Amino acid sequence: MSPDQSREEIAYAVGLQAYLWGFPLYYYSRSTPKSVEVGGTFINDFRKYSELKTAKDRFVVTPNNVTIDAYATLDLTVEPVVIFVPSLSQPRWYIVQIGDSFDEIVRNIGGTKGAEPGVYIVTGPDFSGDVPGDMIQVKSRTKIGVAAVRILANGEADLPNAVEAQKGFHLMPLSAYLRDGLAHKAADPRPQMRLFESDAPEGIRYFDELGDAMTKRLPASADSQDFLVSSFKQIGLSVGGGFQWKSLDESTKKGLERAIKTGEQIVDSKWAATGEITNGWKYTFAGGRAGYDPGLRAALAKYEVGAQLSDHVIYPNTSVDDKGEPLNGSKRYVLHFDAGKLPPVSVFWNMAMYGSDMLFVENEFKRYSIGSTTDGLNKDADGSLTILIQKNKPADTANWLPAPEGDFNLTMRFYGPETTVLDGSYRLPAVRSVE
Repeated sequence: MSPDQSREEIAYAVGLQAYLWGFPLYYYSRSTPKSVEVGGTFINDFRKYSELKTAKDRFVVTPNNVTIDAYATLDLTVEPVVIFVPSLSQPRWYIVQIGDSFDEIVRNIGGTKGAEPGVYIVTGPDFSGDVPGDMIQVKSRTKIGVAAVRILANGEADLPNAVEAQKGFHLMPLSAYLRDGLAHKAADPRPQMRLFESDAPEGIRYFDELGDAMTKRLPASADSQDFLVSSFKQIGLSVGGGFQWKSLDESTKKGLERAIKTGEQIVDSKWAATGEITNGWKYTFAGGRAGYDPGLRAALAKYEVGAQLSDHVIYPNTSVDDKGEPLNGSKRYVLHFDAGKLPPVSVFWNMAMYGSDMLFVENEFKRYSIGSTTDGLNKDADGSLTILIQKNKPADTANWLPAPEGDFNLTMRFYGPETTVLDGSYRLPAVRSVE
């Protein structure tokens, strides 16, 4: 092997590790500034949504319209942030999800654990100060993170009550909380987050964007204290210096181009092999905690970013019927649950309808999902439940989930899944074609 070939192979091997390890950082570094720019999320403050989502909402793919949500981008570079979780006057399911730039869940507040009111302080990796005695510390290993609050609304009639509960959740910088308490008002205009513009050649631009993300989101100590990160210096990649692509020889660049192509293939194949498929429904249980599997973490960031831990929520999804054919609005389908076989959950279950773009589809009935919180579902005489999935309006609309004209996807949400779901004892029936 010649010296040039040797450099190319080393760059390929190290670059492949860097691609998989860094994909979540890369993803968030691209998506976060865009979300902030359009007002979908605020920096160090909750962007609160007080309506149930409809087909007009295009901000997030696979939305749900059973909860009202609030989103925040956490910038812990200068100081920690404080999240105030209220003690609600009436029992109501909620969850506060705090995540880092690796798409790992740092802490869940509430959810299946019940109400957890308190004052939480989220600290970044460089924090070395004292935590006030009345605060609960949540440690993030990245300097940029995310937070989301989801509050259950039991239909439109319950929406005002859910909105009132949402008003009690607050997020702000630590200094603002210590100075103003809950009376703090965010600055106007709100701060923005710059989207990095790379001038690297297209074939290796991924690593330039990853280098910028590493510099902005990881502690400088990672270059020396993390063996894997330290090894990336061989390809000109580091927290302290970003991606020094101009100093690389052509053999190294060629190896990195190959690494990107292979990395893309690995991520897609990893997702295809993740979880299980039963009756056409795909179940994944690794959301929010990929552990030491960088390929899995990259796949989750690409295909199921922000997913919850499976003991709080799981998301079975399907795009095929009982014959393995693609679901399409030109046909009629039913999803039939025998008596006593509804999804076993401690909170609620819901099935959402998405078009091929994984967003809600407008329909005359203004129904985008159906489930245990849907008013007026009719069970059959034997106690079973049949959901009608079709484009045309049926004579009885109580159990109707409207479908679009073309291909579509269905996503179930099991909030508070029981053990029988997690151990595989319970699985959804197939979506059956009736034509």
